[in-house]
Amino acid sequence: MYELKSYAKINLGLEIIGKRSNGYHNLKTIFQTVDFFDTIHIKENTSGEIRLKGDDSSIEWDERNTIVKAFEKIYGNYSVKGGFDIFVEKHIPSGAGLGGGSSNAAVILLFLERFFNLSIPANDMNEMAVQIGADVPFFLTGGTALAEGIGEKITPLEDIEEFDCDIVIPGIKVITKHIFSNFILTSTPIISKIDTFINSGKKKILVNNLEKATFELFPEVEIVKNKMKKFGYELVLMSGSGSSVYGITDKKDSSAIETDRLNRYSVLSNEFSGSRVVITRTIDRNSYRKNIGASPSGKASVFGADTRRFESSRPSLYIK
Repeated sequence: MYELKSYAKINLGLEIIGKRSNGYHNLKTIFQTVDFFDTIHIKENTSGEIRLKGDDSSIEWDERNTIVKAFEKIYGNYSVKGGFDIFVEKHIPSGAGLGGGSSNAAVILLFLERFFNLSIPANDMNEMAVQIGADVPFFLTGGTALAEGIGEKITPLEDIEEFDCDIVIPGIKVITKHIFSNFILTSTPIISKIDTFINSGKKKILVNNLEKATFELFPEVEIVKNKMKKFGYELVLMSGSGSSVYGITDKKDSSAIETDRLNRYSVLSNEFSGSRVVITRTIDRNSYRKNIGASPSGKASVFGADTRRFESSRPSLYIK
C-alpha cells in the first residue's frame, strides 16, 4: 500500500497577454503550492486493471480522470504494465482554481516513474504532463514558478518567503472554458504587474484578469472577494479561473500564527457559512518534493513495499 499527498496551488496574479489562432489564450501567472492536499491511496492488484475510486461523487472516476490519463501516458510510452487499486480522499474541490486534478496527475506520473524504475528524461516527463493538462508540468516541481503560454511553460523561481494563506471556496463549480469564452481581451498593452512583483516582491499590486469574466457568470465569487477584503489581508485575489478566493498575510512568529490561524478559521467559517474554509500556508519547492516523495532532481524518491506516509508537521485546517 502506498499513500501519496497531492497538493493544491494558488495563482499569484494572472494576466492574459494574447490569444492564439486556435482560440487558446496566452497567459502569465505565478503558481505557488500551498499546504492543502488530496491523499491518494494505491495498492497493487493481480487483475492488471486500473481501478479508480474516490469519495467525491461529483468527479468522474473513469477514463476521463487525470489519474487514469497519467497511467495511460506511462503505459503507452514505456514497456510496463500492472494493476492498481486507487482511492482518492478528495479535499481539493474541482472547479475551484486550485489545480487538484492536475496535481493528482503529476503525483501519479512521479510515482509510476519510480515504481517502474524508468528514469524518464525531464523533457519527456514534461511533454506527457502537458498532454494531460496545461497545469500538470508545474506539479512535477512545485514551489514558486512562473507559468507562461497556456500555463505549460514553467520557469522555477526562487521560492518566496512563506506566508499564511486563507482560502474561501464557494459551493459552486467553475468550468475554465466557460470563463475564457466570456473573457474579452483588451487591445491596450499592459505593464505586467507579475514582472513588477518578481522584481519587487510587492504582493498587493497583483491582479487576476479573469476575475471580471468570472464575476459576471458567478456573482457569488465577487461577493466572497468583497467580504474578504474587509479583513485586512495584504492581498485578496481569485485563484486561476475561480471559484476559490484567497487572502494572504505576511509570516508572523510561529506562536502568534497558531493562535491567529484558529481565530481566523472561526471568523471565516462564521462569515462564509455556505463555503469551505481552508487556513493554510505556502510550501517551498524542497518541502513539496519531500512531502510527495520527490527528490531534488525531480525524480520520485524510493517507495518501499510498506505504506509510506509523507506527513506535514503543520497540517492545514479545513472542513470537508
